[in-house]
Amino acid sequence: MGNGDDLRLLRAYEPVARFTEGEYFFPVSVERYVGRASLWRHEPGQGPVQIAAPGDLSLDGLAAAGGAEQGLGYALSGIGTGDKHLAHIPLRDRPPHLSRSSRLGAVGLTGRMVDTLNRFSLLFRGSVPGGSAARSFLLQRDHLETREPTYYGRVVRDGSWIVCQYWFFYNFNNWRSAFGGVNEHEADWEQVTVFVDAAAPDGPDGLPSPSWVVFSAHDEVGDDLRRRWDDPDLTTVGGRHPVVFVGAGSHSGAYLPGDYLITVRPPRLRGLVGALRWSARLLAPWSPEDQSNVGIPYVDYARGDGRAVGPGQSEQWHPVPINDETGWVRDFRGLWGRDTRDRLGGERGPAGPRYGRDGTVRPAWADPVGWAGLAKVVPDQAEERRLVAIRTQRDLDRLAELDDEIDALRMELTVAAAGLPAAAPEVRALAAREQRLLGLRMERTRLADELRWAAAEPVAQHPHAHLLHRRLPIEQVAGFLGRARSWWAVLSTPLILLAIGAVAAPPPVSGQQTALILLLGMLVVEGLVRGKFLAVVLRILLAFVLIIALAVVWLEGRYVVTSIFTAAALLVLLVNVREATRR
Repeated sequence: MGNGDDLRLLRAYEPVARFTEGEYFFPVSVERYVGRASLWRHEPGQGPVQIAAPGDLSLDGLAAAGGAEQGLGYALSGIGTGDKHLAHIPLRDRPPHLSRSSRLGAVGLTGRMVDTLNRFSLLFRGSVPGGSAARSFLLQRDHLETREPTYYGRVVRDGSWIVCQYWFFYNFNNWRSAFGGVNEHEADWEQVTVFVDAAAPDGPDGLPSPSWVVFSAHDEVGDDLRRRWDDPDLTTVGGRHPVVFVGAGSHSGAYLPGDYLITVRPPRLRGLVGALRWSARLLAPWSPEDQSNVGIPYVDYARGDGRAVGPGQSEQWHPVPINDETGWVRDFRGLWGRDTRDRLGGERGPAGPRYGRDGTVRPAWADPVGWAGLAKVVPDQAEERRLVAIRTQRDLDRLAELDDEIDALRMELTVAAAGLPAAAPEVRALAAREQRLLGLRMERTRLADELRWAAAEPVAQHPHAHLLHRRLPIEQVAGFLGRARSWWAVLSTPLILLAIGAVAAPPPVSGQQTALILLLGMLVVEGLVRGKFLAVVLRILLAFVLIIALAVVWLEGRYVVTSIFTAAALLVLLVNVREATRR
């Protein structure tokens, strides 16, 4: 099929993008961006060197400008490099203010401590200079025509699957500076992928309905990336067009509108984060979700209450078909956006739709079916029945072999042990063959179950059956408790750091006892705002009992014993009260 057929498919399933009110950047034309961008190469010991000035580049000439390296080590930039001038967005052009959720209030104390460490790490990382977001915004406003939102569409045919990929280019990601996120970088590539069963019945327009969809997401991989077309979390327009709720600044995709808590484990802090997660199981009386969320917390705002683009909306897409033969896609492996040389990657510009930053082909481009975990899924029901029949015959053949092996091995064992004492070395030596027999019986049981399932009437699986993790918006805590939790999250970490510093101060510095009491008091407040007051007090008392128990090793006397029994009585009382009040 030619580009006309691909364009028809792309149009048939193109997504609806609903942005968050307060978003600064929208999908724009790469042709316009490249026409206003400069091209830079990093030279060892010299820093960035300009290869092409703004106005000297075109999409057709991009690969040639990247030289024999196909752009590896090169970076496009619409804001240049080395310019420290702080541009500002005029007040009249600024989008509406976004009311933020408390990202720190959504996680426990250990998560907030890791976030503090990450803030210090930013001092040693490469980052985009101040004013970059503003200069990119002015470039978008003056030259990139946001009222002509563009996607770059690609169609792949893989067996029974028709894959429609929609790539969106943003000239800046201002997640950190505008929305309290972690990353900030010039340029951003995101995508939506729709999977269609080519053998499914055609609709009124002669095209089948989609089966699965994948949105760009930060924390999801494999099966968790995709959602079935009948998933209740998925919104569609006209039954054919998936609705993606775009994260403010980050431009990631969400299936449900709302604010999303995401935590990351920085490579240089993974050992510490792992230790904190382990200690949280013992020391932090928060929920299991909080223990898994120990890391750098941030909120992705995907509310869908702002601008909407796509079928049935006031603004429509401008599609541009691409494929493996599109020159600028295939032949330029450099970065689309300033290269800050950030070792963690969060502040560097991305590579294009086909490549990663290291110049290798993206899995999403090379094998979209396998990348989404669909290589094991048969879209065509008739083909699935044929494959089930093949597997059934294979299982029946193997069962016959197993029965023969089991009978022979069982006979061999009984003959070998017949008439010998149970403790005889010859009988003890049969243990390995007994394990072999057990393995054969286990395999036979598994195959028998498999045959039973294959023979039974198919049961409709829940749309979430394939998910290991279902990404959901964070639950908002309203009222006084929600406000208290937000403010406490802001104040608690520095106060606790000050208290720990005072407790650890050398002897000439007084106030350790007071600081220790304040530290314990702050942990109690943490429990109150997190709804875990009794659990916090229980752990404090446990620590007190442990200290007293250690003191018993060195001290003797009725007062120590009395203290132990008093603490034990309080512990029992708290446990009983907690059990009585649990809902």
